[in-house]
Amino acid sequence: MNYTIKIADNNKDGEKLIMQIKELVGDNPFVSIYEEETGLSDDMVQELDRRYEQVIKNPQDGKSWEEVKKDLLSR
Repeated sequence: MNYTIKIADNNKDGEKLIMQIKELVGDNPFVSIYEEETGLSDDMVQELDRRYEQVIKNPQDGKSWEEVKKDLLSR
């Protein structure tokens, strides 16, 4: 069984708790502690920028939300 515990480390109490858990766990192979990425990667930012430029240059290629919604609901 796996458990996930999310602790915000953006304040002193969160940082302190993370350090205490790491100290308690030590080198036990059955526990892994890692930081979760919460922002966009550089690749994601580049892809979003590319798509935005595509929309700006070719607005006629896109569909309105109403068109997309109608198409999805007709399936």
